[in-house]
Amino acid sequence: MDCQGLIVSWNTIAEHMFNTRRPEMLGRHIEQIIPPPRRKLIHRLIGRTVTQRTINEFEIEHKDQSGKQNALAVVITPVINPKNEILGLAAWVRDISNRKDLQNQLAESENMASLGTLAAGVAHHFNNIVGGMATVVDFALQGNNPDTNERALRMTAEAAARMTKIIRSLLTFAEKDTHHYDLSDLTEIVMTFSLMAEKPVAEKNIELKLDLHDCPVYEVPGSRVHEMLGQLLNNAEQAMPDGGMISINLKQEYDEIVLVFSDTGTGVDAKDRPHIFEPFYTTRDVVTGGNMHCSGLGLSVVHGIVRELGGTIEVENRLPKGTQFTIRLPVDK
Repeated sequence: MDCQGLIVSWNTIAEHMFNTRRPEMLGRHIEQIIPPPRRKLIHRLIGRTVTQRTINEFEIEHKDQSGKQNALAVVITPVINPKNEILGLAAWVRDISNRKDLQNQLAESENMASLGTLAAGVAHHFNNIVGGMATVVDFALQGNNPDTNERALRMTAEAAARMTKIIRSLLTFAEKDTHHYDLSDLTEIVMTFSLMAEKPVAEKNIELKLDLHDCPVYEVPGSRVHEMLGQLLNNAEQAMPDGGMISINLKQEYDEIVLVFSDTGTGVDAKDRPHIFEPFYTTRDVVTGGNMHCSGLGLSVVHGIVRELGGTIEVENRLPKGTQFTIRLPVDK
């Protein structure tokens, strides 16, 4: 292609893959082989490849001559001459349908394994809660003391509230929360959250640092994002029992809004990183060698909310110490 995305070369494999002869494609824009919902993306990536001389990759769905839907990976690279001048662009297209099928089969196997872990976690927590409820109710029924009955009812209500919280967290992780939430600007939410959290964390010898860059108005469900930030804050506080620093950074990178939440705590062990967003997975509970009573649902709730917003979340250790969560949200929702 040239630097505008007009096709200047079209090989025989492309003719076969897209069932279009070379003379028909020369001089046409590459968007002709891109599904309409992805055409804005191809224009952005062409501009990024030309201005920054970076390699960009994305995936599309394409029907072949038999009507079968295939997954294609498209890689756009700059073509540079010996004088470091950009001559044009090359688009490399690979059929990755078999790979995607294998990935789906692997994901299905992993989902079944995760389902077993999830069921065990639910059974463990509910068994403890219901067992406690049954004990206090049985004790109250054996006597006729109004104070004992009142205490049993109060403890039963508290246990029911704990079960409701666990169920709500699981619904959030499964993206099944159907409540209606008012939309608010993400920048305003982050500012409000920081102001609310600054004093409580200071009492725990934790400094809260806020770094906001210019971002467009980005509407999100306010209460959901507050809950997400609250879970990240709670996770950071637990990782810094002796104090430290929490940093929240909000910026725009190309076609994404990026929220970075980091702390100077203990970090994440390599063996724990693949499981950190799984429900009921925790390293801080007394059962797993920690010193707290944790349900292990906090980060799974964060993951569910991020997916609900159409974004992605990554976790990595921060140097020299600490943990960093990077949340990326698409500008074109």
